[in-house]
Amino acid sequence: MTVVKSVPRRAVFAVLAVPLVPACTAEPKQPPPPDPLAALAEQARKDAAAATALAQSSPELAAVAGEVAKARTAHAVALQTEVDRERPPKTSGSAPPPSSGAPAVAATKQKMADALKAAEKQAGDLVPAVSRYRAGLLGSIAAGCASLREVI
Repeated sequence: MTVVKSVPRRAVFAVLAVPLVPACTAEPKQPPPPDPLAALAEQARKDAAAATALAQSSPELAAVAGEVAKARTAHAVALQTEVDRERPPKTSGSAPPPSSGAPAVAATKQKMADALKAAEKQAGDLVPAVSRYRAGLLGSIAAGCASLREVI
């Protein structure tokens, strides 16, 4: 006669569940890469600060540099708004993030034109890699920078 010993259900469940535990645990979610528009917003803030400094130090360029400062400030706000819409900031408050601390380059007419050309190229280069809405925003900023360069 064969004697069969009863196995508790908990023991069977524990043996069957052990291989499933690693399969059920999710890997920690990697943080998303930095938003490329954040760097453009930071650069727009720096350009606006440099243009403001130029407007204050050069009476003959005050009007033009003032317009560049206003436009680049508007670009920075639009870009930061889009960055915050896509990835809401973890802190409360609507103030733009602090600058990286790098001092603004001493502004001259040529440096302002070069900065606008670089901003135009940067924005244009990102257009194929972003959504339609963002592409429209970047195209508008690139066009704005091109028109500002023509005014200078």
